[in-house]
Amino acid sequence: MPWCDHCRKFEEPEALGKNGECPTCSEIIGEPRPVPWHFKLLVVATIIYLGFRLIQGIVWLSQHIH
Repeated sequence: MPWCDHCRKFEEPEALGKNGECPTCSEIIGEPRPVPWHFKLLVVATIIYLGFRLIQGIVWLSQHIH
C-alpha cells in the first residue's frame, strides 16, 4: 500500500490518481499500473464482434428493404 508522507497515511492503490498521485494532496506516491493484456484482448474481441454484427445488420437490412 502506498504511503503519502505529506498526508501521513496509507492510500489504497485503487484510490490513486491516473499517474499514481495521492487523492488528497496530489503528490506522486505510486507508479501507474499498466493495462492488463487480457483487458486489451477483450477490447479487440469486442470490436471484432461488433464489426461482424454491424455487417450482419447491413446485409439483413439490404435484403429486407424493397
